[in-house]
Amino acid sequence: MPKRKTKIFTKGKTKISTNVERNWSELPQEILHLFSKKLPDVSDFIRFRAVCKRWQLSAPVTDPPPQIPWLLEGRHQCENSILRFYCLSSDKVHTIKCPRSRGAWLEGPACHYLLACHISPKMYLLNPLTNDLIDIPFFSVDGGDRPDYIGPDPIEGGDIVIIRSFNTMAFWRPKADNWVNVNGVGDSNAYYMGQYFSHDDETGFMNVIDFATKKLAYQVAPPKDTDPFLEGSIIIVESGGKILRLFRHYTYDEQLHFDIYCLYFGDGEGKPSWVKITDIGDQMIFLEYSGGLSFCANNFSGFKGNCIYFVKYERYLCRYDIGDGTHEVLPCPFDLMGTWFVPSLV
Repeated sequence: MPKRKTKIFTKGKTKISTNVERNWSELPQEILHLFSKKLPDVSDFIRFRAVCKRWQLSAPVTDPPPQIPWLLEGRHQCENSILRFYCLSSDKVHTIKCPRSRGAWLEGPACHYLLACHISPKMYLLNPLTNDLIDIPFFSVDGGDRPDYIGPDPIEGGDIVIIRSFNTMAFWRPKADNWVNVNGVGDSNAYYMGQYFSHDDETGFMNVIDFATKKLAYQVAPPKDTDPFLEGSIIIVESGGKILRLFRHYTYDEQLHFDIYCLYFGDGEGKPSWVKITDIGDQMIFLEYSGGLSFCANNFSGFKGNCIYFVKYERYLCRYDIGDGTHEVLPCPFDLMGTWFVPSLV
């Protein structure tokens, strides 16, 4: 991709200009790699790789730039194999033809793969960008097949799917013959470092399940300042290596508000407890019904931390400012909004 540059030099008293060519494809690969890691949208990353062979080699698909989750349009059954996603970082709508999505409900929140569910006993993981499919054993869940988490498994590698069902949790790893059931979980859950953090709506306690033993590791009592008469929903989220308890409720003037607590382990001698906080630093949370995904705002130009992105009534994309306790409706081209999906080319 040559660029023409004018160079001026002096010969005696005469200034002479000449045109020289600069070949951007000959930039050092380490510099090109740094450029590719700053691209805010995976579509820009694809265009970058398409420039020439050298640029492609400097930006392997296995090492993409950090990506903000895309928002899937709707949560209804896909009938025409056309999926639309809204990207916050570029303010663009990406339309993707994905034949394997036909006839399926697509569920998340998800990293790399969405969970595709059919009316017939059929389920699979689907990457809508590559159209890759991973068959999984069918699992019927009372109340719906929404997963709590789809993403990398820090214990054994690969992708892991977790689906909840009231007081029973089931998870599956690729190549496994069937789902593994674990009892004693609740209605809002987070997965982190080999443990499953689950809120029990009936008792208010959080149960912590150890994945290695499939048994209860310990329990955490609800915050002491909790108002038992205040109605709302509780979501457990991992954010920046911390476990957060988000209590979402409406104030008297119908303004949405979050009470946020962080799991505190003290000096290691006392029991874990909840500590109320008003700042999550540079973290951004992309919230779902019973879980969410968290990202560092410093990795994305134009974004600020200490906020929560969520969908209100499935029709309004909102951002909640944790610092001042207010939320605003953001522009979004969709009339009906679905789940969060972190795009991947692998």
